[in-house]
Amino acid sequence: MKTFSSKNRKIVLDDDKILIEKILKGKESSFEEIMRKYNKRIFNFTMRMVRDEQVAIELTQDFFIKIFTKLHKYNFEYKFSTWAYRICYNLVIDYIRKNQTYVDSLDDDRAYKKYAYANKHSIKEDGADVLEREEVKSYLWKTVNLLPIKYKELILLRYIQELKYDEISEVTSLPIGTVKNRIFKAKDLLRKEIEKDGMLEK
Repeated sequence: MKTFSSKNRKIVLDDDKILIEKILKGKESSFEEIMRKYNKRIFNFTMRMVRDEQVAIELTQDFFIKIFTKLHKYNFEYKFSTWAYRICYNLVIDYIRKNQTYVDSLDDDRAYKKYAYANKHSIKEDGADVLEREEVKSYLWKTVNLLPIKYKELILLRYIQELKYDEISEVTSLPIGTVKNRIFKAKDLLRKEIEKDGMLEK
């Protein structure tokens, strides 16, 4: 890590920013490092949003093309990952708005069929023990996919991309209070759906 000053402000260069410096100086191999670092995370977010592998691959490719062409506009005062996720977010949301072809409501009659467990035992809400079960993870993500898009996108940014509330606010251009309220609402919708399915003991 190194620092440099810009208008009397000290800017810390983390690994991403050091790579970007090299890219801007013509070392294109450094962009391959950026791609290796972010490819899986960007694809996973995109895939969970659009639920179409081919589309997710194309959007991920579009993302890296856009990153490369816009890199000269990146402001080193800000975290690169936040800037990058904002570009990804805008690409995905733009695609979804133009191609609204999937169910985005928990109340839709076409929703996924209720998930059934082979052992037919009810599952207690006991935190980490529940989340460790692959069957439960599968069920939970199917349920997340049914959230209205304004909730789903925030759940994915928070729990898949592991962004902080202020970073999500910057990525989505939503006030941080709105981000927190929507995530709370999303978790409440998920809880109610899981209870409705009889997946939690009361």
